[in-house]
Amino acid sequence: MATVINDTTTAAETAADNDVAAPGEPATVASTELVAAAPALIGEVVDGPVHLNTGQDGQQLPFRAGLLDARHVHEPQGFKRTQMGDLNDLIASVRLFGVRAPLVVRSIGFFPPVDANGKPVEDAEPVEHFAVVDGLRRRNAAIAAERFDLPCFIADTDDDIHLILQMLEVNDHHKDLEGIEQAEAYQMLLDFGLSDQQIADARRTDVSQVRTAIKARTLPSTAQRALNAGTLTLDQALALEEFADDPDAQRKLLDKLGDQYDFKHELSRLRDKRAYARNRDVAKAHLVLESVDVTPKPRGFGYDGTAVRADLLLDADGQPVDVDAVKAQPGFHAFVEKDGGQARAVVYCDDPAQRGYSRRKEISAAHRGLSPEQIAAKELAEQQEKERLERLTLAATVRREFIVEKFGTAKGARALFVPALRTATLGKAMGRSADLDELYRALGGSDNDTLAGAGEDRLRRSLVAKYICALEWNLNGTTQPHRMWIDKEAAVAWYDELRQRKYPLTDDEQELCRGWTATVADEDDEGDREIKDLNDEEAEIPDTPPVTDVTQMPDASEQDEIVDVLAADEQVADEEADAVVIEVLLDRNEAQTSDGAGEPYELGAISAAA
Repeated sequence: MATVINDTTTAAETAADNDVAAPGEPATVASTELVAAAPALIGEVVDGPVHLNTGQDGQQLPFRAGLLDARHVHEPQGFKRTQMGDLNDLIASVRLFGVRAPLVVRSIGFFPPVDANGKPVEDAEPVEHFAVVDGLRRRNAAIAAERFDLPCFIADTDDDIHLILQMLEVNDHHKDLEGIEQAEAYQMLLDFGLSDQQIADARRTDVSQVRTAIKARTLPSTAQRALNAGTLTLDQALALEEFADDPDAQRKLLDKLGDQYDFKHELSRLRDKRAYARNRDVAKAHLVLESVDVTPKPRGFGYDGTAVRADLLLDADGQPVDVDAVKAQPGFHAFVEKDGGQARAVVYCDDPAQRGYSRRKEISAAHRGLSPEQIAAKELAEQQEKERLERLTLAATVRREFIVEKFGTAKGARALFVPALRTATLGKAMGRSADLDELYRALGGSDNDTLAGAGEDRLRRSLVAKYICALEWNLNGTTQPHRMWIDKEAAVAWYDELRQRKYPLTDDEQELCRGWTATVADEDDEGDREIKDLNDEEAEIPDTPPVTDVTQMPDASEQDEIVDVLAADEQVADEEADAVVIEVLLDRNEAQTSDGAGEPYELGAISAAA
């Protein structure tokens, strides 16, 4: 008899069965809960040697094999498992396919058969009985599924038992099916008439995984090799299949397989691009249905050439043009441009002067004083900035998915607990906007009512969630065009933290970091220069400068005031005393100057007096 190990029975399950009878222990029928009322065999026992089909050449093994009826195979003799665990998945598989992995059983001798009442049948031939050594879960699942045929290896001695078990362990350690091989196997099952749901039930997996695996068969060879090598997940394979009609997009995704979040960033960008393309095609279709002539955007539109947007035109009576009324008329055309993730139709006139229209003279406040070329350049810069903000918004979605994966568990939260606790202890603000409430909850954050009676773990996770949301709220300034402030140093530190944990920054995020780092460095340099300038100014004041004009020396009463100030603190250093003296005399100067009582003292004289 030749057979193949059931691929639904893993090495872990075989080990979990663990119902091997103790070698040398006497087997007694009394220890079983089943009494064979009929021969246990439902097929001929193979008396000669059998060979397990492992795909390897080797010596045939000297033990018997056969199909046994699960209802008449005894439970293990001696040691017997009391906890079978959850058999639902195994029962479902056996109900669909039967038991495919051979059990190991042991002959426990020949006994006379008995009738339904348990009485021996007279003059009947003795029947050989068998007890499970390995595979009790499969035997019980077969009874529950009413698929009673059990392929069994039959051991007659303890040596046979150990030999069979060793052989099964080796077979269980064989290499798993490669991803694309699994997909081909699923396709074969479909061809045999099974549904994808039946396959999923048998494999104890989600039906979407089966469908995705089958779709993977259509991937390019590069993706199939990546799937077999384990560098491509089925979810990524599904994303690649989404762009099956765009080889260039597939290539870009394949180039990002080294990092799952690099892959997600690229996937997000490609999906946004595809969404715009669909919206653009829909917008063009509407224009065509309205009999509008659709063209590409004219070169130099807005500052070079004669073409002007229809909403900027006046008719012969000086009234604004009704765009909807004129867009299908001769001389008017339209093109479609990107407006966020949407598509915007722009109607224009190819030559307003020739068509009897004039351009409005009003210029927006933002464009006053600018030439047409400058206005066009400014509008282009604004459009590019708008697109950059859109890309940063897409990046934030992927980044926060990464953050939840890294810090959204109790273990992950511990990594940021100390900096979060330090921030809270120092009294620094940790606010967040409403758009971050979902992130807060995903990180394990709780509401105040829950926190009022929460334990240490929940409090820790909520504190870390609050800390992270505050950092992300700071980064919200990168996606909001009208927010004028951002803590650049904190933003760079947070990006560095994420980078250390293998988050791949997008090009826009890297550019932000470079700009912020340079800004912080410049501010530090400017602060250093200011300190240096102050030190230089102090150094320029001589310790004992010459008295340039004796007549400008302070009188005795003023000198007494200086002495009183110095006596107030005997520990004041000489430099500090100089500063105090100068301050007193400068105050005196101001008073004299304001009432015209005299000329102010020269600084040299004041310093000399000090």
